[in-house]
Amino acid sequence: MALSKNSIPVRLIGQIAYEELNAAEAGIYPGMLCERVTVDTCRKNATAEKKAAVLVAVEDALQGKTVDDAYTSGTPVRLVQFRPGEEFHALIKAHQTISINEKITSAGDGTFKSGTDSGVDQSNCVVEAMEALTDNASTQLIRVRVL
Repeated sequence: MALSKNSIPVRLIGQIAYEELNAAEAGIYPGMLCERVTVDTCRKNATAEKKAAVLVAVEDALQGKTVDDAYTSGTPVRLVQFRPGEEFHALIKAHQTISINEKITSAGDGTFKSGTDSGVDQSNCVVEAMEALTDNASTQLIRVRVL
């Protein structure tokens, strides 16, 4: 199953299961790694370089939003918990150089970063790159696959 290039999900195994949690903070963008704060709220994943559930904010197409539209504090965030082998567009931290098949980890601010950075334990990487990225000046979406 392939969705539009303007969509966070790319290749799924089975049906997609959306979840909605209220944003505990502003600035959650589609493609960001998120974490549950309470039973009904979420925030950007705040733990860098650690294993995490691949719970990712997706665009709220039902409200006419795109991958460029951030969620504001208190609004419902559409999320998908991606499974191993599934592919999606992940928001990569600025100034990263990533090769195809490179392991990627949480940057601790909701974005993802290279797993080959100095001191990163690659066993804590959660996805791998399906396309390359050369020193992006700002955050950028790239296609990744869940490990």
